[in-house]
Amino acid sequence: MKNLRPTVRAGRQISRLTAILIAAAAASTSLADEPANTNLRSFVPATISPEARAIYEKLLPVAAAHRAEAKIPHTPADFAALHDADIARTEAGALASVKARNIIVRETQLGGVNVVESTPPQYHDDHTILLHVHGGGFVLGSAKSSLGGDALMALATGRRIVSIDYTTAPRGNWRMVTDQVVAVYKSVLAQGYSAKSIGMFGDSAGGTIVPASVLKLRDQGLPMPGALVLLSPCVDLNLNGDTETTLREADPALDFALNKAFLAAYAAPEDMTNPYASPIYGDFKKGFPPVLIQAGTKELVLSDAVRLYQALKTAGGAAELDVYEGMTHVFQAYMTGTPEQHAAYAESNRWWTAHLVATTGLQ
Repeated sequence: MKNLRPTVRAGRQISRLTAILIAAAAASTSLADEPANTNLRSFVPATISPEARAIYEKLLPVAAAHRAEAKIPHTPADFAALHDADIARTEAGALASVKARNIIVRETQLGGVNVVESTPPQYHDDHTILLHVHGGGFVLGSAKSSLGGDALMALATGRRIVSIDYTTAPRGNWRMVTDQVVAVYKSVLAQGYSAKSIGMFGDSAGGTIVPASVLKLRDQGLPMPGALVLLSPCVDLNLNGDTETTLREADPALDFALNKAFLAAYAAPEDMTNPYASPIYGDFKKGFPPVLIQAGTKELVLSDAVRLYQALKTAGGAAELDVYEGMTHVFQAYMTGTPEQHAAYAESNRWWTAHLVATTGLQ
């Protein structure tokens, strides 16, 4: 009879599983008469703020139209045309918006790399500084087109922002781009800033480039920055996490096929597990700055945020995962005036305040 116990036990487990499946089937049958939302990209949950819902109702049709018109680039000329069109559409408006908020903007160079500085009104220099790496799927955007995000962070924190105008793909790749970020960082150190007074943040592709660059500068023996904030990071260029499948048809902002083409322009397949390209493959046990990771429940790369958080915590690092109900990719930039946006920037400011140290620097 002893030999029968595992079989009996297994039989009971199968019976329980069968009961669960029967209950699930009954539930689905009872819901059969309810209308199904077949377009998950247009679904707006009732659990978000009314302000966010109103913004979604305006932006979702626009996003759908852009997706319908989007064409996957194949040649360098295709990528150049896409980049130039994006810059023409965004830069002038971003600059005007920032100046209307009394942000002082200055274009300069650090470490041989073009940067754009944003200084908020009534700025008080506490000898901390924030370096920003913009998003755009590695192929779009510029420091000037991302000034809106810089302004929001500057106003929320009272800190000066330096946005790095890295070379977008395919003209630039992961080697070049991380070198450019490291060069800017070294130049800031040379100006007299202590590493612990420097914060770095990135959104989307920038949320990939920032931790990858920190791994590189750490491995070069440079002191690491005081803290990082990553907004909707994509830390594995292979796009093979759970939500890259389960939310593929639900993310209203990101198109899987288009983004696969963008990532292929930034890194060759054989390079996509290099930590300086996909930072999830880095060794965080060698040390890493405190990291705040923000994401939304509607975004394709939510798994990347979760995986990075788990990797950092497993390695003994300081990390927080800050996930927002019903929000999509880099919602902080366009959910203007919503409780979700206010909460996200308040968390960023809390993180900087907790981890950056005011030290002797530029006056």
